[in-house]
Amino acid sequence: MRCQPTITSRPTVTVFSSIQGIAESLRHADPNLPLQVVQDEALCGYGGTVEFNPSALSTETKTILQQAEILISEPAVVAALLDHDSSALSSLKWCQSTYAGVDPLFNSSFLSSSSSSSSTIIPWKLTRFAGCFGPPIAEWCIARIIEHERSFVATAKDQLQKSWAGSRDAVTNYRYLSSMTLTILGCGDIGRCIARAAKAFGMKTVGYVRTIPSSSNNDNRNVAEETGVDEYTTDLTSALQSGDYIVSVLPSTPTTRGLLSKGALKAASTEKGGLCPVFINVGRGDVIDEKCLLEALDKKFISGAILDVFVEEPLPTNSGFWSRPDVIVSPHVSGLTQASDVPKVFLSNYQRYVENDRSTSELKFLVDWKKGY
Repeated sequence: MRCQPTITSRPTVTVFSSIQGIAESLRHADPNLPLQVVQDEALCGYGGTVEFNPSALSTETKTILQQAEILISEPAVVAALLDHDSSALSSLKWCQSTYAGVDPLFNSSFLSSSSSSSSTIIPWKLTRFAGCFGPPIAEWCIARIIEHERSFVATAKDQLQKSWAGSRDAVTNYRYLSSMTLTILGCGDIGRCIARAAKAFGMKTVGYVRTIPSSSNNDNRNVAEETGVDEYTTDLTSALQSGDYIVSVLPSTPTTRGLLSKGALKAASTEKGGLCPVFINVGRGDVIDEKCLLEALDKKFISGAILDVFVEEPLPTNSGFWSRPDVIVSPHVSGLTQASDVPKVFLSNYQRYVENDRSTSELKFLVDWKKGY
């Protein structure tokens, strides 16, 4: 464990994270920030296929965490702590997530054992790691679309086989991005970044949302310019029918889980003619279960799937996705937390917290315990 001396007027920030360099980035941005960096063998190697084991924490670490007022950590780590010991964070007032998705907490037995009015039971606030994942995920999506259209995977296989034109038909039969439409399911910060990146290549963009937005000056003609989305719709069928590529950025919430299951993707194949769309998922895997997605591929509702997220992660070796030539499997890496981004998200909220006498009421990116996001 390492810590800097606490400054009385500013509460100490406890960092308990597997992401290397967070404390250094915070100190670089604010040398006077009172930090307590907790290092414990139980967290070493966490991530990927390594699970966090809270029962292995040292007594010293447990004491520090019980006294923490502000915590920076991964949602899955916090969930595991509370599932193991509901009093593990007994002094906590505010937790800053290091991930965009906070569903591990909502899937935890600690939270699910609470009543439906969980906002009265959870005494601390959780803020999302927002505003940083848009550009890298947009880059990933556009790269995957180009990769798919230009058959880069087939070309790589040809090289291994020393075959000059083995996949010539696939490699030469591509479409310009400017001739296609990208449907985006979920048009928050990440969805809008994807839309703007697609627009840079001349793609038409359609956004599926719960509520159609207005422009900042109430001139709806400027919405597309501000958000990158040419058309908004609240009709899922219409959205699915519009896209040559369909990218889901939807979080895991009670209203999105299973949204595309039960044959919903059938609508994607019914209107456009020609190639059925390609489905891309960078949101959460439980927007559609594996069986339904495989069925959509088998029945040609969609022509392919590019998946960075799954219902179960790591993806089991017996999953039907692994062996399909019409599926690209990616290990949840489209947008990773960079330590250098943490100060951008955290410090402005920390200032609000201090200026409001340690009240969480003015924090940005607050998670609503009742809504699930």
